[in-house]
Amino acid sequence: MKKYNKKNIIDALKKVGLKKGEIVYINPEIFKFGNLYEAKNKNHYFKIFFDSIYELVGKNGTMATNTYTFQTLRYGKKFIYEKTKCTSGEFSEYIRKQRGSLRSHHPVFSVTALGKYKKYLCSNNSFHNYGHNSPYQKFLELNGKVLNLAMDPCLNPFLHVAEFLVGVPYYYNKLTKVNYYKNTKKVNKYFSSSVRYLNLDFQMELGRLKKELTRKKIVKSTSLGTSKIYFFSAKKYLNIALKILEKDQFAFLKK
Repeated sequence: MKKYNKKNIIDALKKVGLKKGEIVYINPEIFKFGNLYEAKNKNHYFKIFFDSIYELVGKNGTMATNTYTFQTLRYGKKFIYEKTKCTSGEFSEYIRKQRGSLRSHHPVFSVTALGKYKKYLCSNNSFHNYGHNSPYQKFLELNGKVLNLAMDPCLNPFLHVAEFLVGVPYYYNKLTKVNYYKNTKKVNKYFSSSVRYLNLDFQMELGRLKKELTRKKIVKSTSLGTSKIYFFSAKKYLNIALKILEKDQFAFLKK
């Protein structure tokens, strides 16, 4: 298995264009990179990645990531705003638990941010996961960039934002009421979630999107370990996805 270290991570991030003051949305599958030989344990492994990104964006930069809690909607589990572990992966959970991080208030589709624009992104949000005043809409207003760590660049939350905005017929707005606690007090509010119809049998097929992303050359990529880092504009990605769906609302489904 190919080995790499922190210097390799920083060099790769610089190569794709990550710099001071950047606003980045992180989608991690960092286990695909292989053996980070400097890591002493799992926590140190996550710390090296976190520190590498933070060192480049600096104190005027912003880092954001999904901190979804699907267990609250699917299985009726209690959502405790300050404590409930996210289901978006261990690195996302590491970011959520960082001192100074701020989690948005949606009990299923929360976003966590750190840095200069964390309050703008994750405060005073609407009750819908992708709608007006959601963290995603605000991120787009800030012209933020998407940083996919070993994850296919087609796969990021702005894919679902595009589907929501177009109103694809295989998603619907689900009224979302969960057992929600914040500051030890029960939160009696309804939220909305754009979710798939579970009774529909279909698979995603993103070949057309991938082809268009390649043709437009919006994604910068470079190798790290046994995988790649991808970096691109969220707004440019969204506009490409929207144009495809405007012509065919089933464009992202396997025929």
